[in-house]
Formats: sequence, C-alpha cells, structure tokens
Amino acid sequence: MQSVAEILLGAVLYHKEREFLKRVFKKVVYNKNHMVTLPTSQAESFSIESFRCGNCDQDFQARVITWVDVSRAPQVRKTLLRWEFNNIQCTNCGCRHFSGTPFFYEDFEEGLLVAVFPRIPDERGTVEATIREKYGYYPVLEYFYDMTQIWTLLYLQEHYRANKNLRALSRIGKGEERLTLILRFLKEDPLMIDIREKLTETFFGDATEDDLVDLLSKAIYKLEQMLPWPLDRRCLCGADLSKEFKCCGQQIDLDEHEARLSPLYIIYCPLCEESLAGASCEACGRVYTWKLGTVETAAAGAPDCRRNQEAPRELQDGSRSLCP
Repeated sequence: MQSVAEILLGAVLYHKEREFLKRVFKKVVYNKNHMVTLPTSQAESFSIESFRCGNCDQDFQARVITWVDVSRAPQVRKTLLRWEFNNIQCTNCGCRHFSGTPFFYEDFEEGLLVAVFPRIPDERGTVEATIREKYGYYPVLEYFYDMTQIWTLLYLQEHYRANKNLRALSRIGKGEERLTLILRFLKEDPLMIDIREKLTETFFGDATEDDLVDLLSKAIYKLEQMLPWPLDRRCLCGADLSKEFKCCGQQIDLDEHEARLSPLYIIYCPLCEESLAGASCEACGRVYTWKLGTVETAAAGAPDCRRNQEAPRELQDGSRSLCP
C-alpha cells in the first residue's frame, strides 16, 4: 500500500498544471470560472494500491480516488453520504471493504480543500506542513481525521442549499463565513461525538434514520445559536414573536397549536405546505424554535452571552418563520 507521502506526491503531480493558475489568481480573486476550461477527467485522480482482504487473507489490488473536485464531479457527494466512497472489493472472495485511503476533497466553487485522513497518519505535523506548503493558496484549507466530519459537512451544506427559510434566518452568514463556522463546529464541538456514534448505530441498524436526523437538527440549531420557544411568545428584547408568524404572506394562528408545541411537533403552511417550527424576532433577530423544547419565558432558556447579540442584516428588516 502507498504511504501517505506517496499519495500526496501523486496528487501534487496530477494537479501541477492547475497550481500555477490558482496561485496567479490568489492575489486578485479566487477564479471560480477557470474550472470550466478543464476536461472532466481532471475532476478526479486515482491510485492503484495493494490491500489485504480481512475475510480471506489474500492480497489484491484496487483503484482508489486520491483527489476529487465535487464542483466537477457532484455525484461524489451522494457517494460519500451513502458511505460508498473508496469502497473496494477483494478479487479473490468478493468481500467489500472500505479502503481507508487518505484523499483530497476539493470544492473549487467554495474555494475549499480538505485533506481527509480516515485514520490519523504518522508524523501528522509533517504531513500537514507539506500540504500547507503545496496548497496554502486555497481560501479555505482544512484537515479531517474522521470520515464523520466529511459526512456531516456534506449533510449540513445540502441542508442549507435545500432549505430557503433556514438560509433567510441564518445567523452565521453565508459563503466562506458560514463555511468557516461549520468547519469549527466539525472539529471542536462535543456534539460531533454523539453524531459519530449515532451514524455508526444507524449504519448497523441499531438506530433509525429519524434518530440521526433529530441529532443533526440539534447540530443546526446549535450552529445558529437558536433558543427554546417561549410560551409567552415574547423575545428577550420584549417583542411579540407571533406578530409576524407568517408564510406565503398569510399569518398563522398559534393559539390552536400552543398546547401541542414540542420537539416533535410541526406546523404546516396551509398554502405551500412548508413545515414551520419557530420564528425570528423582528426587533433583534434572535431565533426561537420549539424543536429545542419550550420554556415559560425567553429569559428561562437563554444564556446571558446571547442576550446582546446584534441581529444579522438579513433579519433586521422583519421577522420570518423557521423551517426545520
């Protein structure tokens, strides 16, 4: 099997002709349009490696991906989310395995490069320094040492892309600003331990996908610094949260739902059938959701550090309802 250094060297040589162009554009703007001039084959690079089958104890060779740009090969996102990326098959007994091969995950459109190591390599500091020297021109360069991190990154990115209400409510900005906060969460937040365990349980059938989705929803609420829903419908700043609880321009009456508000309860817009689970304050921009439970008053559910946060620009012009 190739060493980490050999795999990295192969990726460097494969992308040598692209490196100059990216370095030139670094000082002006990260050129998102350059990729359209490259052939599709350059969206991925491969390596032939030797493996030993854990089932029949025989050696075999297989091709694995060592570099992929998902802006050119978007199907790889689904492959990663299905845990099918870099799976290999023994040529002797047919048993399938995860290769465990380190690879580069690039999203040229986002200006992101992640060096993904399914296992922590020897001389980690030296490996990181080598990557930083070769690819430090990327706007965002990161290192993952757990496949759960890359899986969760893809899940969160897809969730934000698909949920326009969440994007409108978001307190963590957009583009590189949002990406930076998500990456910090993936590397530092203790909730990632629970997500890793729940992913494993789901994979082996010991937990349902609904259990996993509930946990991932908590991750989003934590990222966005959302607060439990106050039953008096008053924000910490005193504003009425129900005043602008609308969808499709129509106000939704909360009175008939109040007794049932809970983490499992969802209100649907009668016109577009969009699911709603909270609201933002029109005055200060704080976001509340009963997906985090309910409290008698906002003061009972909010840490002091959140009380003086400035509302993001997107929220200062009015309140919006929250889609889970």
